[in-house]
Amino acid sequence: MADLSGGDRGQIILVAAFALAIIFVALALIVNSAIFTENLASRGETTGSGDALSMRAMVETNVGDAVRSANRHDNSSTATLTAAVNAGISNISKQTGRQGARSGRVVDVAYDSSRAGKRLYQSNGTTFANDSSDAYPVAEDVTRVAGGNGTRAFELDATGIAASDNASAFTVRVQEHGLDSGNENSWRARIWRVDADTVHVRTLKNESGTRTTEDCEVTHDPTVSSVHIDVTGGTIQGEECDALTTGPTGENFHFAAGATDNYDISFANAGNITGNFSMVVHPGAGLALPSLDTTFQSSDALYDVTVRYTYVTTDLRYETDVRVAPGEPDV
Repeated sequence: MADLSGGDRGQIILVAAFALAIIFVALALIVNSAIFTENLASRGETTGSGDALSMRAMVETNVGDAVRSANRHDNSSTATLTAAVNAGISNISKQTGRQGARSGRVVDVAYDSSRAGKRLYQSNGTTFANDSSDAYPVAEDVTRVAGGNGTRAFELDATGIAASDNASAFTVRVQEHGLDSGNENSWRARIWRVDADTVHVRTLKNESGTRTTEDCEVTHDPTVSSVHIDVTGGTIQGEECDALTTGPTGENFHFAAGATDNYDISFANAGNITGNFSMVVHPGAGLALPSLDTTFQSSDALYDVTVRYTYVTTDLRYETDVRVAPGEPDV
């Protein structure tokens, strides 16, 4: 065994300490480099994802417009509707693809599937009364869809609201299928005019025996010829109405809230409102439209459409199915 003097041992310790210091510095550099690289990658991924989601929202809006247009103008058959929406989606894909190519992105939108529906409407500007009846069933046994409601795009353009109080108000009633209105699992919206430029909506919900009520009032320009009420969208003249969306306490008052998976829609005091209305319902297996006449009509429609959306950059690939059901309430 070598005999090391105190000075030699000190030198060895010093060299070892110096070597350890170099190792620690190297490790620190490696760790910091990895963290920095990860941060850059995360930032790049977040930015790319944000662009992909923004483009997705635009695609969803455009596809929704194509569905609305087809339901109004290409409704002679489901096949014609599907062809029209397919053509619209193809144009959307070309437009978004060209827009993305300018910034080095590949964007593609392709039709995947759709579900048939029925569009119910009145377009002659008269009262909503049907066959001289103020109270009648509009649609029976509407079926909720997976991930959705079962009724969407229910809009009124009221040129006249005769009712001036709750008792005589035009009423939209939604009730568990097969039960009388007013029982459990029901939703009702009453619409009346407070004065020349104020519209009042009161929603009553009975969910499993628990009754709740919400009101809202919206003032509009009295010189405007009609009042637009988006029942499923929850607005009056574009302003949000708590009684048709979410109340101040957070309770859900959207269309058909509290009703079961199969429900009936009916009108009451329909002679106290004048104008036009339209809605799209999902037929399910047992949909019945018992009150159709020359005023209240129906046509084939697409309830929803699913498209395959793809967004690709050098750093990101985002691909997903997007379900589009314009005007569907959040319940």
